[in-house]
Amino acid sequence: MVAVLKPTISQEDSMPVPTHHTDPASVVQLPPLVGDTWTTEAIPRLPADLDTQARALKAFQRKRGLAQATDLLRALLAYVLCTPSFRALGAWAVLLGLADLSDTAWRKRLRHANAWLFWLLAELLAPPSRPDPDALRTRVRGRVLLVDATRLHQPGGTGDDWRLHTAYDLVAGRLTHVTITDGHTAETLAHYGLQPGDIVVADGGYGYRRSVACVARQQADGVFRIYPSTFPLEDAAGHPIDVLRWLRRAGGSVRSRPGWCSWEGQRYAVRLIAAQLPAAAARMARKRKRQQAKDHGRRITAATLLVAGWVLLITTLHERAWSDTDVLRLYRARWQAELVYKRMKQVLHLNQIRSKQREPVEATVRLLLIAWVLQEGEAAQVRAQLPRELPPVSGAWGMPTIVSSWLLTALCVETLRQQVRGQWTQARLHACLPRLRRFLCSRPRRRGHQETDVRAWLEGRQLGAAMPQLLAA
Repeated sequence: MVAVLKPTISQEDSMPVPTHHTDPASVVQLPPLVGDTWTTEAIPRLPADLDTQARALKAFQRKRGLAQATDLLRALLAYVLCTPSFRALGAWAVLLGLADLSDTAWRKRLRHANAWLFWLLAELLAPPSRPDPDALRTRVRGRVLLVDATRLHQPGGTGDDWRLHTAYDLVAGRLTHVTITDGHTAETLAHYGLQPGDIVVADGGYGYRRSVACVARQQADGVFRIYPSTFPLEDAAGHPIDVLRWLRRAGGSVRSRPGWCSWEGQRYAVRLIAAQLPAAAARMARKRKRQQAKDHGRRITAATLLVAGWVLLITTLHERAWSDTDVLRLYRARWQAELVYKRMKQVLHLNQIRSKQREPVEATVRLLLIAWVLQEGEAAQVRAQLPRELPPVSGAWGMPTIVSSWLLTALCVETLRQQVRGQWTQARLHACLPRLRRFLCSRPRRRGHQETDVRAWLEGRQLGAAMPQLLAA
């Protein structure tokens, strides 16, 4: 259970105290804020040792107006959720009374907080207290992890500049592992820590013998999509299995057979499951394969066209507990991981990274993932309070309730955004203008500023037109 972190400094006590010369107008007592749900609703969901870790990991070495680590986290979350730039972040922090820092100082704070954000994300992703393991054996021994990776884009990049590797717990509906790498790092199960009894479900990017070896060594199981050319199979005697010949034989649309695979001197028992695609889906799959071969200047083979009409899965799950149909249904649920990425990119704009350097990119992505995990907790509470069935009609049992994950995610993210953003009055805006001057006003530019130049020109024309009247008067 997450302990409650009570604020020790009030809002007025946390006002920044400038050490430089200050305009006399800025020392006037500022109007109070409208309200602060960050303190009452968001802070209790954070780890109790947030401040201690911030100092230990060098994220909070100099206060410079920031009263505590929760203020730093709030400001950094505001940067990724609410403000378009570091200058806008500086103005927001002044209006909210968090700190009076320049945009350059905030940029440094983001870089220095990278290690601290890594720790915080790991704390939030840590699994909650689990129920009695004996109660789980009647259902699933461990977690069902949907493993995948998505591409992130940086300004001026190629679209595959960074990759986010995640594991999504299908039953709990939450992320369990995240890793950020550059675009050259391949998809591999080495990014994740598995527990005995876990079931890993992954697409063809993980369909290699080393993935089978990885889950077997950690006493877990796996379901992977494979291609015969990159996953050689053997029978019990060690002879190669001709998968293409097996597919050409007459049989049902769903079939399976036992097999073995070898990796680093070890043999692992697996089951090969083949499901034939419907005719329309098979035509589309073969059309994509032909286009890919054309784009890469290759000739497509008959074997490629044959395999395109099938879904081939390798699993280590025992047939007595998981039938072929069950394994196929479990693999189809992998699409939920893709939907999580779509919601992240649509609601959090995860695919629009603002920086190119590794530290700011990692810190930004970790902040967005922290926001995502916080909204996941809120969404789970809301989902638990919704009715599981609709009211019965004409004495019949009610139909199961379908909750819109898209709308629920959007509402929970917006709730967090409002908690972070806060509010202020018009009187406070005008009272803070002396401190906001450095964010709102810029030095003259070398190439000029059209709006400023045009305004000065028009004011000069008006003054010149009125001058004869003024002299006559």
